[in-house]
Amino acid sequence: MTGSGRIDAVLEQPDTIIVSELKYHSKTKTSTLLRNAIKQIHDKKYYEKYLGSGKKIVLLGLAFSGKEVGKEVGCRMEAMEN
Repeated sequence: MTGSGRIDAVLEQPDTIIVSELKYHSKTKTSTLLRNAIKQIHDKKYYEKYLGSGKKIVLLGLAFSGKEVGKEVGCRMEAMEN
């Protein structure tokens, strides 16, 4: 939990922290969902508590679209300067 929302997943490795947001909608394109996922991480500053950790911070958006999960899947990664 953060002051502005709930992070879907955080994966912490010895030198990297991956902050993830997952999106699903049966009728929205995966590209739109991916853009929204990364935007949400930025807007709600989910990465903020990891700044100053000395670790590389990676933002990861995962999107699933279509009536069958797995039909349309996408991911978008963005590295942050720490």
